[in-house]
Formats: sequence, C-alpha cells, structure tokens
Amino acid sequence: MNRPQIGIATDGAHSIKNGLTRYRAVDIATGKELFCVHLGNQTINIGEFLGVVEAVKYIITNNYQPRIIYTDSMTAIAWFNARKTASGKKLTALKKAEIFLKTFAAGIKDIEVKHWDNRLWGEIPADFNEK
Repeated sequence: MNRPQIGIATDGAHSIKNGLTRYRAVDIATGKELFCVHLGNQTINIGEFLGVVEAVKYIITNNYQPRIIYTDSMTAIAWFNARKTASGKKLTALKKAEIFLKTFAAGIKDIEVKHWDNRLWGEIPADFNEK
C-alpha cells in the first residue's frame, strides 16, 4: 500500500523532562496543522487517543472529507474502537471523550481510524519531530 495522500494525521507527544503532553492533527494533503492541544503532564497514550477524538470532532464540525484519520498508535485505535480507554487516570478530558464517542456513535460510524505504518511510510505528518 502506498503512503496515504489524503485524510487527517494525528500524533501525540509526551516529554518526561518538561512534564508536557500534547497532541495535534495535520491535513495530509496540504500539511496544514488543524489543531494543537497542550494537556499538561499526562501519558503518551492519552495524548494519542485524545488526538484521534479531536480529529473526529474536527471532521464532524467542518464536514471534512475524506472521513479518515491516521494514527501510529495501536492503543489509540483500540480505545477508539472500544469507545473506552484502559487508562487508570481520572482525567475529565478522557471521560468527556468516551461520552462523546458513545453519544455520537451513529454519526461517527463511517469515520475510519487507520494505522499509520511508520516503517513503510516514514513518520506520520503530525509528528512533533522530537525523537
């Protein structure tokens, strides 16, 4: 499969040194950053998952086409598909994300969340380039 040319790429980043977790999304076709959110000190999995959920909201709000989101996080994909996280953290943003996914289930069933294969395609376009 060739490197995707359209859709939304999301990524999270967590700096232990700075105690900072962030996530963002980029339009793959244009390279334009769609959003970037700072979460404070959380985990990489939380950042990756919330990035996917925020991208779902972006698609709905902006009638974005195609309705495809890419992430390099298998955990974020699993949590999205389950509409529930496995995080033990008591974070309001996580609870709100779960409620959103369950409440809007009918409206988001045609949104695809796919795995970005860094090995085949290089770093995901939303990568923070901090490795």
